[in-house]
Amino acid sequence: MKKGVQVLFIVTALALLIAPVILGGEAKRPEAVASYGDVSITAEELDRAMGNRLMRIRTDEYNVRRSVLDELIAGHLVQAEAKRRGVTAAELLKAEVGAKVVTPAAAEVESFYEAAKERYGSLGKDEAIEQIIDGMRRQKSAARLAAFHRQLSEAANVRVMLEPPRLQLAAAGPTRGKGGAPVTIVEYSDFECPFCGRAAATIRKVESEYAGEVKVVYRDFPLPGHRGAPRAAEAAHCAGDQGKYWEMNDRLFSKGGAISESDIRRFASELQLDPQQFTACLDSGKHAATWKAAQAEGMAVGVQSTPTFFINGRMIAGAAPYELFAKVIDEELERAKGGRVAANAEGRTR
Repeated sequence: MKKGVQVLFIVTALALLIAPVILGGEAKRPEAVASYGDVSITAEELDRAMGNRLMRIRTDEYNVRRSVLDELIAGHLVQAEAKRRGVTAAELLKAEVGAKVVTPAAAEVESFYEAAKERYGSLGKDEAIEQIIDGMRRQKSAARLAAFHRQLSEAANVRVMLEPPRLQLAAAGPTRGKGGAPVTIVEYSDFECPFCGRAAATIRKVESEYAGEVKVVYRDFPLPGHRGAPRAAEAAHCAGDQGKYWEMNDRLFSKGGAISESDIRRFASELQLDPQQFTACLDSGKHAATWKAAQAEGMAVGVQSTPTFFINGRMIAGAAPYELFAKVIDEELERAKGGRVAANAEGRTR
């Protein structure tokens, strides 16, 4: 075959291979991840079957990326401010952080020691006091550094475009808060889970600090090992039939662990529920389908443990501190206003 004909042949063959792409023809066949006989399971089919089960992993990845991004932003801003002042970054931080952190007052240290001296075991008081002072200084330094970073960020009008993963959830279930609130917190929880009980107090603080700005939707997610949790969930909904769902919710969480039948009956009595109506509701299993549906939906959106929260679709797994809730809520409120998220947002501390 002559060289010119050979080149023409190769070009023609390549053209035939890529023609479907150029002309918008048949798309490339999805990559197979498994097969049996002449049947293939594609990557696309696998992705559909997984649904939102990777939400927690994606959220963890975002949190790491956001943390590193905040560090990068802070580093850039410190360097720029140091250059503007004609000093080194180390000198700037010494002046703005180190010099502004005062030694804790003796009374404050003594009070802390008296309240927590058991944790220091056989350690002498003087050595324990030294550790306490060091810990307090580190804590104050971290707070001052965060405040300085926030000051620089606001002055530079820094905005973060990195978007967190979020889900579109149907906020159906017992709801507390303003209906048109810009932030919705969907909570998947278990009445026998001690961590959920602790989180309940945090959510109460959130509702107080962000009154009118958040609403909370409760979804049942009884864990397999908590035998009384399904019954407790049904009891809460039966109380809800008499207009006292949240009152029963609070009492069930007050146990901080296993909930017995006598506990449920006692709570119903304390709430002055109609005993016959409550008993009939509970014994009929009227609300069994309610918690089962919520549990199934939780599994579908990636809930693996309790408590798990979704703030406007953004996942927080576990009994996270108030500061984390405040940080995410502040970001969502900023987003609702149409602005980008400010860097280094530390959350409301009112």
